[in-house]
Amino acid sequence: MSQYASRQYDSDEVTRIIRRALRLKNEDTISHQDLIDTAAEIGIDPQHLETAIEQEQREYKRERVRKARLKRRKAGFYSHLGSYLVVILALLVINIFTPGPWWFQWPVLGWGIGLAFHFKAVFFPVGQRRDAREKMRRRHAGLIMCE
Repeated sequence: MSQYASRQYDSDEVTRIIRRALRLKNEDTISHQDLIDTAAEIGIDPQHLETAIEQEQREYKRERVRKARLKRRKAGFYSHLGSYLVVILALLVINIFTPGPWWFQWPVLGWGIGLAFHFKAVFFPVGQRRDAREKMRRRHAGLIMCE
């Protein structure tokens, strides 16, 4: 009898242990039937397993879309930043080599404010936090079971 026979494991521990065991076995995947058989051995109803698989696939797809959107938004910001630096450098050079008052700081300030808002929108989006708060509120109110 194993020293762990009476030990209870939470779902995070089960996930980590199964992943580690698969790596030790030099496999990254198991078949659908093996998953069903394993679940049945520990008393999980096949219908619950199928529901969980569908939910996991939806969540995985949603996460992939979210990451792709974030990647595009970051690329857009970095493109904006690059344009800003090139144009501002050009304006600085023009201002240095032309007579007259110093005006270079005004485009730096004006465009810089826009760039700062773009940075905030990409790296600290308000809408996602609001959506997450709404989802949590509905979950606690019992309107969402498990996603």
